[in-house]
Amino acid sequence: MDEKIDNKQKVLIAIYTEYQEDLPNMKDNINFKKLMMDKEIFNTALIKLENEKLITGVKKIMDGVLWTEKIMMTSNGIEYVENKLGIEKTLSSSEKVKEVLGKSAKFGWNEAKDILTSTLAKIVRGE
Repeated sequence: MDEKIDNKQKVLIAIYTEYQEDLPNMKDNINFKKLMMDKEIFNTALIKLENEKLITGVKKIMDGVLWTEKIMMTSNGIEYVENKLGIEKTLSSSEKVKEVLGKSAKFGWNEAKDILTSTLAKIVRGE
């Protein structure tokens, strides 16, 4: 496992985490404000991730705004995150989110804690 993750990887990990929910809400939970990122960095990360076939569904709307409502992980994206973080494929969704939470702290990505904790709570409650 590498010692650092870049902004593109942070966006992908956030999408992966939201994807673990039964009904992912990409529109509300995957955006530059939630991830505490610069809007241009976030948008560029989304475009790169789609170009690399790690996600699908990025839509450009007016004035350079990217629509995230229909974003989904590809099998390549899932494999990338699980390999990057050392997550076992057979774990349940809640176990995967717990793993991401622990690994994110090791990377020093403290901003992820609130997002991941919220997602884990929703999965446990069955929301």
